[in-house]
Amino acid sequence: MTKPRILGVLFQLLLTAVISPVLPVHSLPDGGDHDRFKRRDPLKSFRYYNGSFNVQDKHYWAATFFTGIHGYAVAGVFLIAGVCFGLYVAFFNKRRRVSSTQRRYLDRYYLPLFLLLLLFMFLSVATTGIVIAANQSSKSRTEEMKETIDKTGEDVDRNIRTVITSLTRIQYLLLPYDQTTTHLLNVTSHRLKKGSQMIQSFVHHNGPTIDLAIQISYVTHLVIASTNLFVLLLALVPILLHWHPGFIMVIFLCWILTTLSWALTGFDFFLHTFAEDVCSAFSGFVQDPQNSTLTNIFPCMDPLHSDKTLMEVSLMIRNFITELNSKVASSMRSYALTDRSRTVSSSAPESGLICDPFLGQQINSYTPQSCSNGAIPIGQFPNVLSRFTCHDKDPPETCRITGKFIPEAAYLKVYAYSNSAQGMLDILPSLQNLMQCLHVKDTLSSIVSNQCKPFRASMYRLWACMIALSLIMKVTVLLFLARAYQERGKSFAWFSIHPTSEEEVRQVNI
Repeated sequence: MTKPRILGVLFQLLLTAVISPVLPVHSLPDGGDHDRFKRRDPLKSFRYYNGSFNVQDKHYWAATFFTGIHGYAVAGVFLIAGVCFGLYVAFFNKRRRVSSTQRRYLDRYYLPLFLLLLLFMFLSVATTGIVIAANQSSKSRTEEMKETIDKTGEDVDRNIRTVITSLTRIQYLLLPYDQTTTHLLNVTSHRLKKGSQMIQSFVHHNGPTIDLAIQISYVTHLVIASTNLFVLLLALVPILLHWHPGFIMVIFLCWILTTLSWALTGFDFFLHTFAEDVCSAFSGFVQDPQNSTLTNIFPCMDPLHSDKTLMEVSLMIRNFITELNSKVASSMRSYALTDRSRTVSSSAPESGLICDPFLGQQINSYTPQSCSNGAIPIGQFPNVLSRFTCHDKDPPETCRITGKFIPEAAYLKVYAYSNSAQGMLDILPSLQNLMQCLHVKDTLSSIVSNQCKPFRASMYRLWACMIALSLIMKVTVLLFLARAYQERGKSFAWFSIHPTSEEEVRQVNI
């Protein structure tokens, strides 16, 4: 890489570090996903990331993590400055003669510098407390959203497995009689099973990782903030007792904590950006599930295919009930039945002996309804039919006398179709829900309406508090240095602000 190229890359990094804190993701102009995800990707030589929200893409994570470059850059600069200053103090400062002008200027402001240092220490303590509260809030919001998403995934997976079990049973019932319907149900089962495997894979593989990331982020913020609070309170001892070695140790610790705070500032901006992406992806999924990368987590069938499948299944059930009602009516007209059978016949509704749950409804929008008076639910029809079934082991004459005119083979076929139809009716709402992602869309719509705003706000608050703490700590460290430089070579009484001797005030340290 040539020297101009190196300078160009460094300039871009510096420019990004300067402007990124004032350009949060939600303030970008409305230009769609292309503008939202226009971020530098460190894995592609800092070229722009050209993808979209995808938690399974390492380039998405790299580009999103890089949005916090302002914090990482300042932390790096502050760390390098601390190392250089430490080396300077250790090897060069002892042989450097201090300017008398500088000494007189610092000696003139003992009280103002002391009060200013106490003010910024108080601000640092207060901001640290706010950071701890914001950290707790962001953890609670994140866990609440993750719990909702996990519960949705578990509900969808449980429903898928229930539907697959029912479809498998129906396939075994229909296999000897209807190969076409069996194939249709088999294809549907395989698609649902594939979706279930995708959900389980994401939950099992990524769930523990997400939990660990939440805990690491929470503990890291808590440890750094608590340590910072402890060091600031501890700093009162060397300040009031004028214990110079302890004062130097406090400066060293505060310098490290300030560096870590700036690094966390960048990390928190990354979390804030990720929170914006998550809520935007949820909103996009609710509007158009098929064009969302969240289908890797919540798979949805193509609307055309799912509607076609539901229509075919519903038509199969309705056609079977219609045909069955027609054959029952024809049989009742053709045979002379016993008094009991005539009672059944006379009590049958005009629409048919078997209840048609789609009567008066759109076939592809079935909802469970009560049957009309006298109609028999399709699942109970084999129980009625068994009274008129002539089994193979029964003598034909006995069957004729008792009015059992239905062959056993016909009964078994009707039994298979009736139980299959009832099984499909039982799972049809769940199947419709799964194919059209109704439960997932309702849940994510609720998240977008109720949880996304406080979730994004908690992440933004954490970042804002951390950047405020980092700025205040940076000033506090510089005031610590000025105070240490001011007290260098002086003799102080405990809890005093001015040196014990005016002669020492005028003394120039060599």
